[in-house]
Amino acid sequence: MMQGQTTCALRLLLVALFCYLAAPSLEAQWTKAVGFDDSDMALDLAEALSFQKYPTYDQYLEMMQGFAMDHPEICRLDTIGSTVQGRQLLALKISDHVEDEEDEAAFLYTSSMHGNEIVGYVLLLRLADTLLNGYGSDSELTTLVDNLQIWINPLANPDGSFSNDNDLSLEHARRTNTEGTDLNRDFPNPGAGEADDTTGRALENRYMMEFLKEQRFTLSANIHSGTEVVNYPWDHTFDLHADDDWYRFISHEYADEAMAVDPDYMFGWPDGGITNGAEWYIALGTRQDYVNYYLGGREVTLELSNEYLLPAMDLEHYWNVNQRSLINYMSQCLYGIRGKVSDLDTGDPLRAGIFVEMHDSAYSVIHSSETHGAFYRLIKEGVYKLVVSAPGYLNDTIPDVAIIDYQATTLDIKLERKPVAVELPEAPAFRIYPNPAVNSFVVEPARLPYGQLELSVHSLDGRMIFQNTVSYRGSGMEFSTQQMESGIYLLRCSCGKHTEVHRLMVIKH
Repeated sequence: MMQGQTTCALRLLLVALFCYLAAPSLEAQWTKAVGFDDSDMALDLAEALSFQKYPTYDQYLEMMQGFAMDHPEICRLDTIGSTVQGRQLLALKISDHVEDEEDEAAFLYTSSMHGNEIVGYVLLLRLADTLLNGYGSDSELTTLVDNLQIWINPLANPDGSFSNDNDLSLEHARRTNTEGTDLNRDFPNPGAGEADDTTGRALENRYMMEFLKEQRFTLSANIHSGTEVVNYPWDHTFDLHADDDWYRFISHEYADEAMAVDPDYMFGWPDGGITNGAEWYIALGTRQDYVNYYLGGREVTLELSNEYLLPAMDLEHYWNVNQRSLINYMSQCLYGIRGKVSDLDTGDPLRAGIFVEMHDSAYSVIHSSETHGAFYRLIKEGVYKLVVSAPGYLNDTIPDVAIIDYQATTLDIKLERKPVAVELPEAPAFRIYPNPAVNSFVVEPARLPYGQLELSVHSLDGRMIFQNTVSYRGSGMEFSTQQMESGIYLLRCSCGKHTEVHRLMVIKH
């Protein structure tokens, strides 16, 4: 075996060994967590709102409805869809003009698509409460709400979380939906070339895919449990994402901030609390890869607790460890390259592709919105050349776009329409003169080679007056009007495949 092959084989062996040691067994993913029971559930809404216990399903509904009712100007509750068993898939929208679709970057947090991975369930409810109650008093939170369209979906698989038809307890939560489908292996797989199609997908994922396509999030994250690490693309392949350096940057920001609070948190990973998905273990049909590949979004997977069913007594600690990181991650939406694309002449917004030359792949190209023309290109610090294109418009190449981490570079891009080719009417093959004619008229081939000319003269009611076939050599041919009375006639002139009909007026004195 050659040296390169030996190195590759050793690398794969080490990855496989790490996966074996780090990844939880399938059996463990469905077993009941030691120490979790009904005492971890909130007794009433007030206790649920303390975020020290897990809400029952009905308390969860009340909390989500209460957020929207208590903060109607900045919070709206939407129903994404429903589960197989009829539970609701809910999402809060938090923004300063919550009923409007503004030209702002859209952000999404979602949790517990694996029903027994529930730490994010409470963390996201508490994050929503923090954003809403901090608006207007906390400048950082106010900036986020004023400048982003924030969406929070705390429970993406309620049938899995509240299994056994029990809405009162998470004690028997399971990984899959009620039909046994692992939702994070059920999205279209780019490695297999699958179409972006909801056909045959789990019901919960069909609704989620439609929601993701409608909102086109600039940045998102889905929260899991089972280990403690930030997992970035790709899951299905060892190939690196075009923005691998940016993904490692924002993943380290999350992990480093959390580890500053608790040095033991996310400890033990080779790259300091972060991992490339495939380097951990290959996974097919994940939501992270779906969003990044098919939708051109940017998403990571946050594994936030080693225990699946984290005991309620640990919720406060996990909030303290993750609160700063969750907010920092949202703030990344405010940086990078942003701006608008519009028509140079009309100012109308345009949907255009924003391609970073010598950097992007087909999947990483982002597009400006058709409604506002706004775009948000998250990217690592550097100097880039952009190529902006839209159907029917000339490309605009923008060199030397400088980006600094934690800052935004704003561009106002105006595209010029492509020149429209005007098709002039083809000149007649024959010229007829004089017209009106008295005693005679001339038929002159204007752009035909030498050949046989067939001429027939008809009255307007269709009677043929006369017909003649003559040879011509490029000069005009004269015909008498002796058989014609004063009036309008139709002259049919044919030469090979060329046939034209001309009107001729005859005036007899």
